[in-house]
Amino acid sequence: MIRLRLGFALTILAGYAGIAQSAPLHAPEAEVMDRLAPALATQDPVRLSVAFLAMGQYGQPAADIVESTINASGYQHLQAGEIDKAISVFELNIATFPGSANALDALGEAFMAKGDHDAAIRYYRRSLALDPENGNAALKIEQMQGDEQLDHVAVSANRH
Repeated sequence: MIRLRLGFALTILAGYAGIAQSAPLHAPEAEVMDRLAPALATQDPVRLSVAFLAMGQYGQPAADIVESTINASGYQHLQAGEIDKAISVFELNIATFPGSANALDALGEAFMAKGDHDAAIRYYRRSLALDPENGNAALKIEQMQGDEQLDHVAVSANRH
């Protein structure tokens, strides 16, 4: 039985793009990918989330692919400066994968880019609760709390 890996996912995606596919898939994995293929082809995070959730537990072999595809879409919006769209996509990813430390970390990053440090810290903390070794979240929290302390000092100094 072939295990689902990133390389496997890329092989599947390449096969749907018309590129030669390698080894045959185990029947349930092939069926899962066939059901997700139309949503994957559109790269539409909402359609992909709905397709995945409609599959129930049967879709679990594709969870990593779906989560990373939705996350990548959020980062595309973030890099394009479309912060509110990125936040919406990352929120969708969390709704689809509520136990994902990575999805929570990404949403924290989007709120940080928006300048909403309270929300960013809240999501980074939730990410850390799920993955205590998430060094990125710990560092970002420390940076934002340090910035807030400096801002508070500057405001206090200006009042005197």
